[in-house]
Amino acid sequence: MKTSPLTFMEGEKMIFFTDHYFQIGHAHYTAGKPCQDHALSRSSGSIACAIVSDGCSTGGNTDVGSRVLTFGTLQAIRDHAKASNGSLATAKVSILSRQQQLIGVMRPVLGLDRGDMLATCIYAYFSQSGGMIQVYGDGVIAWKDRNGDIFMHRYEWADNAPFYPSYEGLDLQAFINHHGGDLEAVRLIGHSAFGSKESGYVEVDSTDYTLQQGINGISMEISESLLEQIEFLAVFSDGVTQIDGVDWKDAVGEFLAFKTSAGEFAKRRMIRGIRDMQCDGRGPIDDISYAVIHVDQEKVQTEESQ
Repeated sequence: MKTSPLTFMEGEKMIFFTDHYFQIGHAHYTAGKPCQDHALSRSSGSIACAIVSDGCSTGGNTDVGSRVLTFGTLQAIRDHAKASNGSLATAKVSILSRQQQLIGVMRPVLGLDRGDMLATCIYAYFSQSGGMIQVYGDGVIAWKDRNGDIFMHRYEWADNAPFYPSYEGLDLQAFINHHGGDLEAVRLIGHSAFGSKESGYVEVDSTDYTLQQGINGISMEISESLLEQIEFLAVFSDGVTQIDGVDWKDAVGEFLAFKTSAGEFAKRRMIRGIRDMQCDGRGPIDDISYAVIHVDQEKVQTEESQ
């Protein structure tokens, strides 16, 4: 659900709006399984976050685990924003610590075991001074600038065995052993792509990450100058890369082709996009989710002119 700004403070340059959506994939629907993806987003106007989580298909009740992870991450970001007034200097460490603490409390309260908590987590956290994005596992990050160009980053683990935050302190050594035991071995690849709906999208680069880097999580900083160029930023589960007959880059572009940013703009866009894709195929094979931050400068200009 899209959230409206709660405050507009003197000196702000941007106002953030957010929305999110998730849907069950064809494979889980036909097998009678629940949707194991979840997404959340929130905005106070001056600070915003977007979060997705993808539960492991071979885990336990990971539909519940993914929700515990998104809500725990949301609360960790809220706590950090309140304590730091939106400063991002200590965000990664502070949010990770609080996230792990909250999940550690909630898991036994809900009667969940380790297998229920096998879920990825990607989040974006924006303030007036810039932003940060954190990737634990796999999925896609993309932003659309004010010229309509889209920049995409896909993260893909070897053997389709992504890192899950719940491994930390529990099954980490087993995960390391599964990936061969060498922390310096390349086990994660980042694919970067660029383009527009009119010109098409092309992959422009790829980056290798070691097992240790993947465990630490992939971090991306958004400078204040870059933030001023961004109109929409979205985080996706890897379901966006598993749509029948649709290249992942085209799918990302379609889900960022907003005709309006009013109301539940992300929900409308993904529902319409999936409906169109199902005309030529089965649509998303895996569960799919995304959360979007809209950076609204026109609203600020209007406020300042009054």
